[in-house]
Amino acid sequence: MNDPDWKLDRREGVTFVSAIVTNTQTTPQRTRLESRLEGPTWPPRRDGATRPEWKDHCWEGTVEPGRSRGIGFASPAPPVEPPVEIVAAERATDEPTRSTDDVIAGLDGWAPPTDVLTRGP
Repeated sequence: MNDPDWKLDRREGVTFVSAIVTNTQTTPQRTRLESRLEGPTWPPRRDGATRPEWKDHCWEGTVEPGRSRGIGFASPAPPVEPPVEIVAAERATDEPTRSTDDVIAGLDGWAPPTDVLTRGP
C-alpha cells in the first residue's frame, strides 16, 4: 500500500478532506485510514445514516489489487498535513466480517406505499 494521496479545502470554518488509497499488492487489502485532524470527523451520510465503512474518526474498507478507493469527510478542526494516515493494511479474507450495525447502516430506507397511508379505516 502506498501512502494516500490527499487534498484539503478549508471553507467557512470547515475542513474538507478527500483522499485516494491505492492497493499496490497482488491481493485484496483490508485498509484502515485514520483522520489526523484534531477535532470531530463528519463522515459522509446517506439518508441520515453514517456510511458503514466509518467508525468514529476511522475509515475501513477493502481495496482490490491494482485498484484505488476514494474517501472524503469534513471537520471543524483546522487542517494538518497529512490529514489522513494508513494505520492498518492486511490481506483481506474471502468472507468479510460485518457487524449488525454495518448491515443495518447499509440497508436502503423504506416507507409504506402511498395508497396504504391514504386508506381510511
